[in-house]
Amino acid sequence: MSFIELNDVAKYWGDVKAVEKFNLEIEEGDFVVLLGPSGCGKSTTLRLIAGLESVSSGEIIIDGQNVNNLDPSLRNISMVFQSYALFPHLSVQENIIFGLKVRKVNKEDRETKLASVAEKVGLSKLLGRKPSELSGGQRQRVALARAIINENPICLMDEPLSNLDAKLRHQMRAEIRSLQKDLKITLVYVTHDQTEAMSMADKVVLMNEGEIVQQGKPKILYEEPENTFAAKFIGNPPMNLINLEFDNDNDENFIPIDDEKFFVNKKYVKKTILGIRPEDFEISKKGIKCKISDIDYQGADVVLSLKMGKQAIYARFESKIIDEISDHVFLTWDKKKSHYFDFESGIRDN
Repeated sequence: MSFIELNDVAKYWGDVKAVEKFNLEIEEGDFVVLLGPSGCGKSTTLRLIAGLESVSSGEIIIDGQNVNNLDPSLRNISMVFQSYALFPHLSVQENIIFGLKVRKVNKEDRETKLASVAEKVGLSKLLGRKPSELSGGQRQRVALARAIINENPICLMDEPLSNLDAKLRHQMRAEIRSLQKDLKITLVYVTHDQTEAMSMADKVVLMNEGEIVQQGKPKILYEEPENTFAAKFIGNPPMNLINLEFDNDNDENFIPIDDEKFFVNKKYVKKTILGIRPEDFEISKKGIKCKISDIDYQGADVVLSLKMGKQAIYARFESKIIDEISDHVFLTWDKKKSHYFDFESGIRDN
């Protein structure tokens, strides 16, 4: 049995679906990220695990116990919110040990735990300050410290880094991952940022419209998306999805390029979608002629916005190629890196 299980969990507000048909198993010590666009139900799922919302149907099991009707305070869970939720009138030290005081942990133990946790998150020299005297990253560290000082086996985090700038987010990602491994806690983390998900998670759970679209290791979601939603959501720029036509005379699929047909040697007797990662394209003297619409210089890399016939695509290359191109390029790709999806359902065909 897994440490945390969600079995056919659903949550409705009246006729409005928040979460439905939700099945997830989380092993003890795993770092699991719920990923998806705004409004997909990921924060609601987190609140259901925490007990801040009640399930409409299904069951949530933690360490072998059904917790559907268990009070949040009895679930042995810590939670870190997007807004930090610090007490402005209390010092850093008082914010961190607030939960221990409520549970009447003796002063000596509080001070021992405080010293250890403050050192782990780099707050030892800031314990006397108020939240208003801290930077965003420091406030987030206080929220983290308050969560981990309770030594609960499960920690839930709801978009904790969204208020930080890019540099701080990168730093805090590494710190959270390191803390999770050091403390051996089971961490469920919500974000809409695929970079956070792919760089931190043991398992990514991609959601859309209240349901799981795909789950697995980050590498699997990137290399083997199960549908067009996963293909478009994972990757920056996202996977190109190119509509193919079917040629009855040759029994082959092709990309329509003006008045020409570029055959892709995939035989489906139906309309199909071809998926190609931008980084899998190669510039060649032969191939499909694509007009350059825009050049996004990113330092080591450059992303080209292109027109392949009437379809817009992206291609990523080393930035040195911009010295050698004009208004068009000829593209080819390794056919082994092609992905195919059903045109109607969007489900992977290969």
